Formats: sequence, structure tokens, C-alpha cells
Amino acid sequence: MDKKNAGKEFMRVKGLTLRFLLNATNGKLSGNHRVITGVSIDSRTIKRGEVFFALRGENYDGTVFVKDALRKGAAYTVVDRNTAVSEGVIKVGDTLFALGELARRWRERFSVKCIGITGTGGKTTTRKIINHLLTGSFKCSQSMRNYNNMIGLPLSTLTINGKTEIAILEMAMNHRGEIRRLSHISHPEVGVITNVGRGHLEFLGSIKNVAEAKSELLASLKRGNVAILNADDRYIMKMRRKTGLEVITFGIENPSDFTAGNIKVGKTDSKFSVNGIDNFELKLPGRFNIYNALAGIATASLFGIGSDTLKKRLRTLRAEPLRLNRILAGGVILYNDSYNANPDSMGAAISAVAKEEGKRRIACLADMLELGKRTKEFHGAVGRKLLRNHFDVVFLYGPLSIHIARALRAESFKGLITHFSLRSELTDELLRTVRKGDVILIKGSHRNRLDITAKTLIKHLRGRK
Repeated sequence: MDKKNAGKEFMRVKGLTLRFLLNATNGKLSGNHRVITGVSIDSRTIKRGEVFFALRGENYDGTVFVKDALRKGAAYTVVDRNTAVSEGVIKVGDTLFALGELARRWRERFSVKCIGITGTGGKTTTRKIINHLLTGSFKCSQSMRNYNNMIGLPLSTLTINGKTEIAILEMAMNHRGEIRRLSHISHPEVGVITNVGRGHLEFLGSIKNVAEAKSELLASLKRGNVAILNADDRYIMKMRRKTGLEVITFGIENPSDFTAGNIKVGKTDSKFSVNGIDNFELKLPGRFNIYNALAGIATASLFGIGSDTLKKRLRTLRAEPLRLNRILAGGVILYNDSYNANPDSMGAAISAVAKEEGKRRIACLADMLELGKRTKEFHGAVGRKLLRNHFDVVFLYGPLSIHIARALRAESFKGLITHFSLRSELTDELLRTVRKGDVILIKGSHRNRLDITAKTLIKHLRGRK
């Protein structure tokens, strides 16, 4: 959760009253009644009239900032432990649960259709595609950026208002039961599962457990609701056999309700047909994005959007930041895919970049996190993938990425391998190394913040004479 920017995105919750807040959270008020303008979880960006939820986690404690939030004009602070402040305090059993209950009750106020999206990869892109295809025909509300977890989804849900017709919400998880809770909050009537891959294995143990955690979305849907599923994902198809829901499928390889054919994948876009209808064009690179587009097309079709409109709107879609963005700067081709990484998305990015022609291929990679016991194996596979795709220079950052280096050396890699323990050192060396004609991939789990490296490199390249 990007707490730094949360307050900027979720200042206003029009119509939220003290009575509604207390009833939804089962809170006990200490202090006078005040006007509420919105909800915040960040005392640094809080605005006058907002309710500050003092969330607590392993590395932070929001109750420390209660006094600061009130001083800046917070209407109330919601806490689950005693503080030195007594005025303007609402005491609840658990602040995170209370935030979820507020969002759940808020969602129930409005007769909107809700689309829930989960999957190991492609959630954000699929959400953006669905929103893009539906907007123009419906008033849509969607998750902001990556606000899709136990904190982010409630905040996204609170953006629903009386004008909203369709809410499009991402659902992320790294533990069993979280998708169930997020579904309980948001009440989806359409459930989209993009894929099941090797993510969060540290907490879930196996890909089978990942699939079972994702299937909680289907279990939350009711009779008459619709599941939109990837027909080419064997784990998802196992879910289909166990559900009694109406199912709409999409795919490329296997028979499905929405099947892509005549596929032509370019460096910056893809062209394909859907069920024999030609001239679908997607301004996003990679075969994997065709799956995301198919999920969006299937969902929008469910809401009555015809093929001509779908094709027209799909052509105007643009890529999400930090997701395999192809950037030309200073005679260099840079693929900025620094938003996140797991073994499947890492492999897909390497394959996409390998299609580029250049003087040298440079991989600037960081650790893939939350992979559990097979961490070493998965990083080693990345090294072998780089070798097969003829990369010339490999810069690595983080303690886990050393296994990429070891795999390359074990295969007698003849290019340059450099491992860094400081991101700043990696960035400086990359700036010194890059030359006109290079093709560069920058990718790693988001906590490594290779987006900072990418931003610095782009600025450097554009400043060259």
C-alpha cells in the first residue's frame, strides 16, 4: 500500500456521517460531533474534516500520529488502543477490520454492479482495460493504482458514489482468506481471474494453494453471478469444474467463449481477431497482454458493449506506468517493467525484450520476493533464461539475485555480470555503461524500487546531447 499518496487519492467521501461511521465500525466516540469530509490513513497528507484510521502493522503504528492528525484538522481518529488523546477519538476493536466494515457498509448503500479481479499477474492491466472499455457507456469507479489489498480495497470501495454504475476492483492477496475478506467487503457480482502463477509462495507454499486462495473469489459469488475465467490456465479450469456459477471463458490455445486468433505481436502492440472478427488492436506489447485484453473484452461484452465499440476503444488504450513500458531515449531502447516481478512475469519480460534488435542486451534485475523454499531455483531459472535469450550484460541487485549470477556462471556465460548490494551503486554503474544502440530491461519486485533507477536512467538519456 502506498501510504504516502493515499490521502491525496481518497480525500472525499461525500455523505459520510458520524452516525454511519459509528454504526459501521461499532465504534465508541469520545468528543464532540464534527463534520466529516472523507477518510485518510496517512497523517502526512490528511485534510481538514477527514477521519484518520490509525492502522498498525509490523513496521508502523498509526496511533503514534493521532495527535498530529487532529492538529492538522482531522474530524476524528479511529484507534484500537488507548492513546494520550481523548477528544475526537473513536475506539474500535481493530482499526483494519473497522476500515473494511466501513467500506462494506458504504458499498451496500449503492445499487452498483461490482467487478472483482484477481490473479497472479495482469490484475491492474485487466482492470484498466475493463474500465476503458466500459467508460463511455457507464459511469465507472475503479481501484486507484495498486490499491487492491486489505487496506487499499476498502479505500477504493469508498470512492463509490451515487453516480457510480459499475465498480471495478482489484483483489490482491498473499495469505489464504484475504480474497474471501475482500469479496465480503466489495460484494462482487462478476469475478474475473486472469491466471494462477508462482507468486507469494513464501506464504502459500505451493501453486495449488495459490489457486485455492484465488478461488475464494468464485466461492464468494452467488447464484446468478458470473465468473470470467482463463481457459488456458489449468488451475483455473479446475476451479470451473467445481463451481455452479455461470462461466464465460477466454483464451488462445483452448476452446473458449472469447478466443483470440490471427495473432501478430509487435514490439509495441498486438493485433488479433476475436471469435473470427478481425482488426482488434492493442497498444501493449506481449502475448500475455492479449489475455488481459480478452478478459476485458469478455467482461465488457457481458455489459452489452458490441465488437465495433470494443475495437475502437481498445485502440485508444495506453500502458500503465512501470509495466513493460517501451521507451526510446538517447538512442537506447528501455523496457521499464519495474512495478513487480515473479518467475512467470520475469520470463515473459525477458522474452519480449529479446525480440528487440540492438548492439547489446542489458538486463538490470532485482530480487523476486515472497517465493519461499524455491527462491534459489526460481532465480537460477532467470539466469538460464537470460543466457538462452542472448543477453550481454547483467546487473543484479539484492541478496536473492545472486542466484541469477551463479546460474549464469555455471552455464559459462561469457558476458558481464555485476552484483550490487546498493541500488545507488547499480544505478551509477548503469549510467556509465549504457551506450547508444543498447536494449535494456529493468525489472524486480517493487520493494527493490528499481523504478527509481529507471527514472534516473531515462532522465540521463534524455539529457544527452
